[in-house]
Amino acid sequence: MTLCGRKMAVIRCGRRQFDLNLITVEPVLFLYMIGSFLTYPTFQAFVYNKICINSYNETFCTSLQNKTFQEDHKTEEDYVQSQTSYWILKKNVVELVPSCFMVVFFLGPWGDKMGRKLPVILPCCGAMLASVTYLIMSIFPSIKEEYMYIGFAVNGLSGAFSALLMSVYSYVTHIADPANKTVRIGILESMTFFAATVGVFVSGVMLDNTSFVFVFAFITGSFFLGMLYAIIRLENITANTRPEGEGICAYLCLSSIKESGRCVMKKRQEKRNLYIFILLVVFVILELGTSCEIDVLFLYTRRAPLSWTSTTFGYYKGLENFTRSLTLVTVMPLCRKMRDTTLGLWGLVSKIIGLVMIGLSPWTWLVFLVVIFAMFQGFPAAIVRSLMSSMVSQAEQGRLFGVVAAVESIASMLASLLFNELYPASLAFFPGFSFLLAAGLCVIAEAIMLWLHFDLRKMVHGDIQQETKEEKTPTDNTWRNKGDLQTNAVMTHM
Repeated sequence: MTLCGRKMAVIRCGRRQFDLNLITVEPVLFLYMIGSFLTYPTFQAFVYNKICINSYNETFCTSLQNKTFQEDHKTEEDYVQSQTSYWILKKNVVELVPSCFMVVFFLGPWGDKMGRKLPVILPCCGAMLASVTYLIMSIFPSIKEEYMYIGFAVNGLSGAFSALLMSVYSYVTHIADPANKTVRIGILESMTFFAATVGVFVSGVMLDNTSFVFVFAFITGSFFLGMLYAIIRLENITANTRPEGEGICAYLCLSSIKESGRCVMKKRQEKRNLYIFILLVVFVILELGTSCEIDVLFLYTRRAPLSWTSTTFGYYKGLENFTRSLTLVTVMPLCRKMRDTTLGLWGLVSKIIGLVMIGLSPWTWLVFLVVIFAMFQGFPAAIVRSLMSSMVSQAEQGRLFGVVAAVESIASMLASLLFNELYPASLAFFPGFSFLLAAGLCVIAEAIMLWLHFDLRKMVHGDIQQETKEEKTPTDNTWRNKGDLQTNAVMTHM
């Protein structure tokens, strides 16, 4: 194996070669998501432990990990779980509201007009500073819970995970060949789940064998490495340039609301406005189901009859995310000849089965079977992003994914409000109700995707007939503008 380069770095192995320049934002997303997925269970366990000790005492909280002790002190356990759930809700609201404004009004327009590098760096910096806040609080346990708001606010004002996802997806769709855009997005999507595999898998072992100080220090290092890589490695690619004589504030801020709305409402060929709106609805439903798992699953599996430790939870989430990411980088590329909507339908069925099994299962072994049945649930999000990006021009990618990230933030906040209120209320009659509700919402998404599956087939058939006619009149370029050339290359896979 040899390394060759001029401007291109290529690894040759036999007759095959791999262009190292194809690796761009994937390591950033991987490192950021390792930190994020370590943060989810660690923060929940940290708040749970802090509330329990402040409400009772350390001996009582240690005994509360025992299944029999839990059943004898069900009222106290439900109280601690409810308070923890409310703090998770507060965290999500304080982070997501400012991040939504940052993505739509600043980072999205900045990526399209000034360059796509800063929107990648800023969320990593904010997440690192938020993690430092939790690290300090774990070093000094006497610090009150209210100081966590500092970390929430810093992370939210930097754009949080919404900005990071917007920036990396717009970066990849900007540079990707339209013919393999879905595969590139699928690989990028897999970075999230590979990171989740590592992050969640080791989080339980870390929490049970080290301390909160060690784990939060590790998380801080992961965010820092992602930020450092982005600073050193990424090019500041741009879609267009700022007109001479126009101020940055006017160029970025004053027109951002109009341009973000225009990106969605702009008159497009056929029914693409409708498709973008419908795909956003599907994306919101997917985010509701995902947020249910993120916010509720740790607390749900911690109580009887499952009574999982942090290590068991880490093993489960690690395996689930590993199989999900593995299907994205192996099965999805092998299914390139299948229509995107077919893969989306397949993934939604997998997600629905998984949510129902979790909600109804009283046994650990049955929950672990979700790892197999829900292994294709990563498909729908990748498919939705790919379909939406194929319906706008290259210069609109940042604004599109800014809108998507804002919608994702709003959906996450609504899901947090819903499930963090619903879960404590459902403890008395059916703790798994939240998962069944999420599954029901995904059934609606399945129905929408099925309609798209048949309607897009008619659209593609019409496009082929139109292109055949235009080959006879090449001077007519009404259809074949730059954005539509990109669109048509992908539409045949719908």
